[in-house]
Amino acid sequence: VPVETALAYLAGLAKHTSATYRHVTAVRVDTSAYHDAGATETQDLAASMATAVAYLRAMTAAGMDIDSACRQIAFTYSLDADQFLSLCKLRAARKLWNRVAEACGASEPARAMKQHAITSTRMMTRYDPWVNMLRGTVACFAAATGGADSITVQPFNALIGLPDELGRRVARNTQIVLSEESNLPRVIDAGGGSWYIESRTDELARAAWTEFQEIEKQGGIVAVVTEGSFAGKIADAYAAREKNIG
Repeated sequence: VPVETALAYLAGLAKHTSATYRHVTAVRVDTSAYHDAGATETQDLAASMATAVAYLRAMTAAGMDIDSACRQIAFTYSLDADQFLSLCKLRAARKLWNRVAEACGASEPARAMKQHAITSTRMMTRYDPWVNMLRGTVACFAAATGGADSITVQPFNALIGLPDELGRRVARNTQIVLSEESNLPRVIDAGGGSWYIESRTDELARAAWTEFQEIEKQGGIVAVVTEGSFAGKIADAYAAREKNIG
């Protein structure tokens, strides 16, 4: 269906869910497609904010108040094995969403961001899949210390076919060990107060805000995706990364 129709369906479902199931969210902003295509963290964050704004506009146009609309959105981010960058990415996302929701008139409680993190597909290798256990562990650690509400660890052998029992078990136990033995959930904002983490978070947030504003100037996320300009930026980022690897 046309994008406008799809957004109307989204808004209708969100409105029904908000009125019927108080603690259920019907809308998800998932930027994994951009991440896996090679987007930078700045582009990833900017796209998430622009997508969320498009959803907010659709929901408020359908008659929802801004607080209810904000509470209907959950965010999913892909995190890779760059521990500090991934940690700061989640922290920057919360800063950005708080600013967007505040600018839209949402109350402080409604600005709370629901975050889900998933270990990145693009960081995984199919030629030496055992290494993916380490990468997934680092990404899961970053997600937990970065404040994610929930985490998905992809099986280490997900790229070579349907994950077997061992792959699924290791993925599950990665979270259990970090939670129950390393006690990561017991620490609130583990990176808070660190000069590097605080400054890197602010740097990411400022850069993503600039990129987000540029997307909005061009007509929003639907426009830049449809016309291909955002895909071009991601392709440039991918090419630079590929050159560095080569």
